[in-house]
Amino acid sequence: MPPIRAAARHAALAAFSLGLLFAGPAIAQPKPTVVVMGEDADEDSVPRGNRIFQRVIAELSETMNLRGYNVYDETAVAMGFTQANRVRRRDAELIEVARAVSSPPLDVVAVFQIYASASKSAYSDIVRPEVRIPGRLLNVRTGQSLGAFEVAGLQLPPLPQGCDRECLLERVGAEAKAIAGDVAAALTAKLDGVVAPRRGAEPGAAAVPGAVAAPVAGGPTAEACGGLPTAYVVRLNGFSAQEVQAAEEYMAAFRCYEHHRPVRAGGAAAEYWYETRSDSARLGRNLRLMLEHMSAPGQVQFSGNTFVLSRVATR
Repeated sequence: MPPIRAAARHAALAAFSLGLLFAGPAIAQPKPTVVVMGEDADEDSVPRGNRIFQRVIAELSETMNLRGYNVYDETAVAMGFTQANRVRRRDAELIEVARAVSSPPLDVVAVFQIYASASKSAYSDIVRPEVRIPGRLLNVRTGQSLGAFEVAGLQLPPLPQGCDRECLLERVGAEAKAIAGDVAAALTAKLDGVVAPRRGAEPGAAAVPGAVAAPVAGGPTAEACGGLPTAYVVRLNGFSAQEVQAAEEYMAAFRCYEHHRPVRAGGAAAEYWYETRSDSARLGRNLRLMLEHMSAPGQVQFSGNTFVLSRVATR
């Protein structure tokens, strides 16, 4: 590339990066949307629809809701395309259902299981309930594990003499609800750590040769990058090799950028795995601004976790 053209591009990239850094007030990243789902494929686990199951899912949802997360009911958001009363579902089905929900887009699925039983003492007629609840967090788009926690092995109060099935369900349900609160608190703490704002996550224009340096991390003009680390697929169609190289430098200068990795590259197309703490709205806006600064007529389409940038050829 001629030195004059390269210098011009670097100057434009510096101006574009600084515009992203300083234009307008800092935009707070919304907390991720969460759906709580129970996996009951194991025949030994408590099935969906059981009153113990319902008390546990309610406690998990309420705890995460009180911690500031937007928690959605699975039946309410998925009833249009799935059978609401299905039981014995594996995690693959749960993840597929979560990915299929588009209104609202779900970011995190909290999957839990319930194992409940009652055992009689070998030395007396005392019967104690036993409850174990493992839970885990998954990124809906990428499948990345965000954390897991399990409560088990607690010495629970014995059941009263003559405790029938109704008594057993109520006593075990009460214990399971209390345990679910502990599991929810631990999972929420793990999720808080994942989405916690990070200083210095913005490489800014300093990552590009010849560009003006970005503000010092943690300084008065630096914005903390919070939000769920999310991966997108970015496809470039119809761009020249020079335009693809310029686009890659622009994308590396976006605010809250984590890193990217080329997936496929050819003469007429390129594809990247792009990880960022920005939400899809901000990333889409930055990509459209990028095309404008590159003076490259094009269109930006978005679906699921994929952005497609298509070059519009002109005379």
